[in-house]
Amino acid sequence: MGLALAAMVGGGLFWYLDSQGPQDDGPHQLSAPSTLSFAPYYRAGEESDPHLGLGTADPEELARYDIKTPTEIAATYSDELLDGADSSDPNAAQDTLRRAQNSKRFTVSGAYGEFNNPELALSHYFGLMRDSLRESTRKAPGNVVSSLSSEEETETDSLDGAVLACATLDVDNFDSDDGDRETRVCGWADYSTVGLVTPYDGTFGLSTEEAAELTGKVRGEMRIER
Repeated sequence: MGLALAAMVGGGLFWYLDSQGPQDDGPHQLSAPSTLSFAPYYRAGEESDPHLGLGTADPEELARYDIKTPTEIAATYSDELLDGADSSDPNAAQDTLRRAQNSKRFTVSGAYGEFNNPELALSHYFGLMRDSLRESTRKAPGNVVSSLSSEEETETDSLDGAVLACATLDVDNFDSDDGDRETRVCGWADYSTVGLVTPYDGTFGLSTEEAAELTGKVRGEMRIER
């Protein structure tokens, strides 16, 4: 891995490889394959889940963050193959729910387009996630509170040519015996793609290094040439 240097953008520290910063290796897009090759993970549901999207179509906001023509993509992956359950069978539905809660899962929310300032774009998407969490907490019946910390400096051997940052997601569930839980959300950005990877359920408790490595591997699988 090349020399890692840090840059302060939008209140967060971002790490990138070598003195040239993020690499512009031509236009790329994101896909959500049905399976991932680096580990036995299966996509749950459609390739792009509208409930997981974070983006905005506000032209003024996009211009402020130097983002052009973003196309959102979002998906959930699990080490359990959860599709195909009989929703009309209560026992089957409960079994699927139990397996989902015990499985290793993560979501990917991101976009592809033109990101002329990758550091700024990643800061923007972390901000969108914080806004989404605040809105979800406001709408919740008071038993779940989620918050996302500021991004922190991060690096990993599994990511090359992009900026990388991670933050801590705290989940306080007052109706659960598990109590307070936390996970690490890591994100990348380059000149044509951006993505945030959120581990949960069986992957709660990943270290920063583990979450960053997962993020780098996910980027490597989802990012393809246009």
